Amino acid sequence: MKREEIEKKLRGLDTASVNDALKKRGSMDECIKSIRDGDFICGPALTAKCYPGDMLTALKALDEVEKGSVIVIDGGGITKYSLFGDLMARQAVLKGVNGVVVDGAIRDIKGIRSEGLPVFCRGVVTRAGTATRMGEINVPVVCAGAIVNPGDWVVGDDDGVVVIPKEKIEEVLKNSEETLKRESIIREAIEQGKSISKLL
Repeated sequence: MKREEIEKKLRGLDTASVNDALKKRGSMDECIKSIRDGDFICGPALTAKCYPGDMLTALKALDEVEKGSVIVIDGGGITKYSLFGDLMARQAVLKGVNGVVVDGAIRDIKGIRSEGLPVFCRGVVTRAGTATRMGEINVPVVCAGAIVNPGDWVVGDDDGVVVIPKEKIEEVLKNSEETLKRESIIREAIEQGKSISKLL
């Protein structure tokens, strides 16, 4: 299945149905949330494993990222220092990035929102991280409790962020679509006065 087709199908789903299809696996910690209600991200991951409090690896990832990707920044969950800001968001938008996930903190939230870039993170702070130590790009990382390999598909919405292993993407798409169809039937039955406890 082509990348464009996968993205189109994912945009018709939500993270809840994707997580169901993954048998409750693949979800990042619940503290990873969007900085703006209603944002949605999906795309193959480009990963950046940062040194604690240092954003150099995230900056370099921006140079290497391809259009349509989601940058996944493993900041080790540290929220004292920002690893992503509005100038980085501007570069990401110009490169056609589909979104950014930070297991750590960001800053310049007003500017990032104005860029229209979907960003999911653990927290927001005023203090910038350093930019002196280079970590690793496009390596397996653990981001907010979820394993993310380069090229895995990342999906995020108001419920949170889910990671789909790239080798399972077609299976997950099929199962997610079937889940939504079942829920549509149940919703129709509820509208007709039936009890949800007897439908599930």
